[in-house]
Amino acid sequence: MKFKENLRYLRRANNISQDELAEKLGYKSFTTVQKWEDGTSFPKVENLNRLAEMFNVELDHLLNIDLTANKVAVPILGEVKAGYDLYLNSDICGYEYCNVNEALSGEYFYLKVKGDSMINDRIGEGDIVYVKSQNHLNENELGVFLIGGDEVTIKRVHFDKDSIRLSASNPKYEDRTFKEDEIRILGKVMHSKVMFS
Repeated sequence: MKFKENLRYLRRANNISQDELAEKLGYKSFTTVQKWEDGTSFPKVENLNRLAEMFNVELDHLLNIDLTANKVAVPILGEVKAGYDLYLNSDICGYEYCNVNEALSGEYFYLKVKGDSMINDRIGEGDIVYVKSQNHLNENELGVFLIGGDEVTIKRVHFDKDSIRLSASNPKYEDRTFKEDEIRILGKVMHSKVMFS
């Protein structure tokens, strides 16, 4: 069982004190959380479920998988459309874990995917994509783009003479072309994770 180590790790990764966590769970003092973390006590099932939901982890992972082993918590920053016309919601809606060597150089974040325009790249509705924050891409790379200041999408990029063309991997979606000043590259998609509901 890895619960006590994982709880301490997740609490610290989310910058929550023992007092704050205790208060969120309805306790008057940090001592209950302290006892969970030192292994002298164990939470009731209802609190285990609340902790898993609070830290956005599967209950089985919270209890049995060592989340501290070379892992870093990467924020999930809202949703991005594998299509067009979704407006950016940049609130942190949870955390996902990746190997520390995947996050060594640069800033990274996850986005939750809506739509099916990138399905042939194995990116589907509800999945999350791991994005390296950067403002440049090479031809045909998969990226996240900000269009017109508030519309966000995942597409493959193609550089034409005076424009940027974005293409979907699902053939039912047409390419769209933009002037360079109409679009901004937010990052490069490094990989995606299939999320089962």
